[in-house]
Amino acid sequence: MFEHLDDPRPPVFGAAARHAVVRRVHRRRRRQLAGGMGVAAATLVAGADGLYGRAAWRLGQVERTEVAGTADVPAGEPVTFLVRGVDARTGPDDAGRSDTLLLARLDPGAGTASLLSLPRDLLVTDPATGADVRVNVLGADAQVAVAESQLGVPVDHVVEVGLDGFRALVDLVGGVEVRVDAAVRDTRSGLFLDELGCVTLDGEEALALVRSRHRETLDDSGRWVVDPMADLGRAATQRAVVVAALADLAGRADPISVDRLAGWLAEHVTVDAALDAGDLADLVRAALAVDPAAVTVAQLPVTIAPGDDSRLAVDETLAPAVVDAFRTGEPAPAGPLEGEPAVAAC
Repeated sequence: MFEHLDDPRPPVFGAAARHAVVRRVHRRRRRQLAGGMGVAAATLVAGADGLYGRAAWRLGQVERTEVAGTADVPAGEPVTFLVRGVDARTGPDDAGRSDTLLLARLDPGAGTASLLSLPRDLLVTDPATGADVRVNVLGADAQVAVAESQLGVPVDHVVEVGLDGFRALVDLVGGVEVRVDAAVRDTRSGLFLDELGCVTLDGEEALALVRSRHRETLDDSGRWVVDPMADLGRAATQRAVVVAALADLAGRADPISVDRLAGWLAEHVTVDAALDAGDLADLVRAALAVDPAAVTVAQLPVTIAPGDDSRLAVDETLAPAVVDAFRTGEPAPAGPLEGEPAVAAC
């Protein structure tokens, strides 16, 4: 049945035919190679997208709560946060005391950031009762109202971080590098730094540093000297540590780093309900892109409160200029009461 396959005159293939076959084989190999490279590239992209996708999912798991006065901000516009550091992760609307209070302004378009510290012993008017109280005893709703109506700083969003979250963030970035100019200690917070120069602090050491309110410095004679401006110095130290943390975070926009940061946010941070996952993702990217050299820091100008040496009051003469500088991202003039930080950014 196969007799017809035996051609008595088989075809003869010349050089041209052989070249055509070779070219087809080469084209097929190039397509296979290109296809393989395409699959590999697609796999890598899918892996990155997968990690970014997981980070986006984690940002959606960040705890949110209603805070009066907060609202969405158009993409790319400057955003002002009220950052509350608390001893326990209780939620921004809880009336528990905030151990740290900081206003932060992020300008994604300019790639800059500004920090303005509010002393915990600052006397303000409670919006609910009209009584004079320390700002740190108020809940987030009242603190937002105070910032806007009594300090003149519009607040878009609220971010709350527990002290355990701060410690975890420092460990996440591999520690923060700070400059120690003199040995310092605080027996109450557990702070003890005797190595001078630029040193790297782990989470526990950094936490003891930013919590220090009874700081002592070793002078040239070998005596431990109590810092009389401990609360303001504490705020200055906190700003220095935040800048150091930003320096460690700068440029970490790779998928793995973003995913880890998103995991930290989901575990340790609470934000207001107006800040959705997409907006939070945009702000995280903007924060990672900020050059630490482009961060301006300031302390709200204060004076000793009349009749109470243990409390502080807003310096009505100097505060407006500092607030205006903060709102525009410009360096602020110093106030009459400025604490000396225990450390500085390297």
